[in-house]
This record gives sequence, C-alpha cells and structure tokens, in this order.
Amino acid sequence: MKNCILIKDSQELIDYLQSHGKDEAFDFDFQLKTNCGFVYSLPGGEVIFIPHNFQGDGFLFDDKKCFDQIIEVDKFPIENPEKSLYDTEIDRIKTINKQIDFYRNHLNAVLKLDFPEINQDFAQACLKKVIGRTIKKLTTHTDLVGLIAIFGEIIRKEISGSWVIEKWYGTYNPHYKPRILTPDKKLIFIDDIILGNVKWNVSFIDVLKNTEGDIDLESRSKDHACQILED
Repeated sequence: MKNCILIKDSQELIDYLQSHGKDEAFDFDFQLKTNCGFVYSLPGGEVIFIPHNFQGDGFLFDDKKCFDQIIEVDKFPIENPEKSLYDTEIDRIKTINKQIDFYRNHLNAVLKLDFPEINQDFAQACLKKVIGRTIKKLTTHTDLVGLIAIFGEIIRKEISGSWVIEKWYGTYNPHYKPRILTPDKKLIFIDDIILGNVKWNVSFIDVLKNTEGDIDLESRSKDHACQILED
C-alpha cells in the first residue's frame, strides 16, 4: 500500500494543486470528519491530502483506491507531530484496564515508593510526588498516565464502574482518551480531572470532589467513538 503514497510538504502539494488550476482553500472535494484534513481529487486520478492547517506534511496518493485503503485502516503512514501523552502512551491507554499493575510498579519505581496495592494513601503519595517532579520538569507522559490509571481505578472500584476509551484524532491519526463509566452510563473525564489537578496543595479528596459523571455515554458517542473495556 505504501508504494502508492508519497509524503510531501504541504506547500509542495499546494503548488502541485495550483498547477492543476485548483485553489487549496476553495477547491477541496471534502474535509475528513476525523482529523479535519482537506482532500482533493485531480483530473488524472491522483488524490491529495493536506492537514487542516495547511502546514507540515501531506500525502499524494496514486489513486482513490490507495486513498480509500488508508481511510479504511484509519492509519496514515506518519506519526502525529504533536506527540501528546495520548500518542506516546497509546498502546497502554487502549488497554488501560489491564495496565494498572504496570503503572503501579512504574510509579513505585520512579517515585521511590513501595506500595504493594492501590489505595488512597498510594494515590495521595503519587500525586504529591508527581506534582513535585512536574515543578522540576521531570514528569514524563508515563508518570501522568500512571496517575490517571491509579486514581481512575480507585474510583472505578468504588462506584462499580468501567473503563472507557474515547477516540480522538491528532493531525493525522487517532489516539484515545481514558474515561470512567458510571453505572448510570455517565462519563467521568478522569484524565482531564487529573491533568487539571497536578498542582500544589491538591489532595486525593479534592480530586474526588470533581468525579461525578457529566455527559452520558450515548450522547458522547455521537461525537467520539467510545469503547467500554471489559475485564
């Protein structure tokens, strides 16, 4: 499949479009609903994809069949340039319900703790130390997702809930955001709550105050595909 795709700078692709009498801002065929990139069909059958901001790399496809194959597998042959924690930890986030012990062990190791199980004392100790490391610019994406996983798992057990992953998109490819589903099918945005609370003088109880389910799963799924992770 990759033999029918060329990765080119967006400006080079814009110049190529213009040589065929097309304007990048007005003559696109459609905009992808996923990453909002612009798609153009050329008279000879070639297809061009340019990111939504007209910057960075885009793609020149030999034909529509090649383009359709990429859309079907939902994976462009290039990484998202922004590299958020949702990108770098994507494989573990997709199975976060099975990664709790990994993250417990990781946080114990990097934070020099020794908790054999997950509980509120462990979560509070992790939060305090991650905050300190964040101030010193030592915190990694794995540390932060670990904090999300630990707090999320404690809350999930307390409410008899489930882990859910929401599908989002970067410049090119999908990534996933972890949520907690309440028994009445409301979503707790545990990642947003934790990332918003990595600051001084925040306690486990402070975090818990913000963990009531907000948006219902059915409504959210209309904008972002949601998958319930089963044990």
